[in-house]
Amino acid sequence: MRVVFCGSGDFAVPSFRAVCDSAHELVGVLTQPPRPAGRGGRLRHTPIAIAADELSVDATECENINSGEMLALLTSLRPDVIAVADFGQIIRAPARECAALDTINLHGSLLPALRGAAPVNWAIIRGEATTGVTTFSLVDEVDAGAIIAQTQTDIDPTETAEELKVRLADIGAALMCRTLDLLAGDRAERTEQDHSQASFAPMMKKSDGVIDWSADAETVNHLIHGTWPWPGGQAVLKRSDGKEYAVVIARAEVVPGPVTLDPGVLDDELCAATGRRRVRILELKPAGKRLMAFSDFANGYRLSAGDSFLLRWSR
Repeated sequence: MRVVFCGSGDFAVPSFRAVCDSAHELVGVLTQPPRPAGRGGRLRHTPIAIAADELSVDATECENINSGEMLALLTSLRPDVIAVADFGQIIRAPARECAALDTINLHGSLLPALRGAAPVNWAIIRGEATTGVTTFSLVDEVDAGAIIAQTQTDIDPTETAEELKVRLADIGAALMCRTLDLLAGDRAERTEQDHSQASFAPMMKKSDGVIDWSADAETVNHLIHGTWPWPGGQAVLKRSDGKEYAVVIARAEVVPGPVTLDPGVLDDELCAATGRRRVRILELKPAGKRLMAFSDFANGYRLSAGDSFLLRWSR
C-alpha cells in the first residue's frame, strides 16, 4: 500500500520509523520547515526531518499542506493512505481526499477523551489512571473523526508527561502499523465517536504550571508530573531570612499522614504542606541552573523547617 507520512514532532518519530520498516511503500514524507530555536535563534529542523535524513529518506518541508503546490505534490504521489502524527498543521478536505482510502491520524489519548494539543499533559494533571492512543479518520473538526483502533495503558503514578509521551509514542507506532494493515486488507472498522463524551486538552500555557499549594497533595503531585518538562511545576521558595528562589519542580511524591502546617510550609523532613497531606519534592531546577535532586538543593541553599513556598506570586 502506498503511504504518505506527515509528521513533525518527537511523538511522530517511532511511527515514522515503524512505517519505514513495514511492508507498506513509503512514497512521501511531509514535515514542518525548520524554525528558530534557542537563545541564538538558530534554525532547527524537525525531529522527523532529522530521522528522515538518518534513514536516507527524502522529506519535503512544507509550510502549508493545503497550498496548491502541496496538493499537486500529494496528487502526484498517488497515496492509498496519508498517515499523520504530531504534524502541526490542519489538513483540509482537498488534501485529505488525495488519499485513495483514508487520511488517518495518531492521537495520544483514548478518544473522545482529551481532544486537543496536549492530551498527555492533561491526562496526568487531571489524575487519570489510564490513557492510550487512538488512530482515527481525519475530518474538519479537530480529533473528532471515526475511530479505527485504540490501545489502552495504565499511567504509572511516578510518570512525568515527558516519560509518558515517549511510551505512548512507541505504543502508537505499533498501532499505526496495525491500522495500515487493516486498511490494506479492507478490514478497518470505523466507529463514530460519542461527541457528548468528549473532553479537551488545550495547548499548555506557562501559567498552567503554577503550583497552588492550598490544593490537596495529589493535585499538586499530578500538576508537577503533568507539566514536566514544560512549563514545569513553577514555585517560589522563600527562606526564613527573606531570600526567594524561583524553581521548577520536576518530580515529587505524596507523603501519607496528617498535615499540621500552613500550605507551602516545609516541615522537619523538608516536605511541603498542602491543603491536604504533604508532598516530598524529589527533583527540581532552580532558575538558571541544572536539574538536581532536592536533597542537593536543600543542602546548597541551606533550607530548614519553616521555609515555605509562596502561595501567591506572579511570573
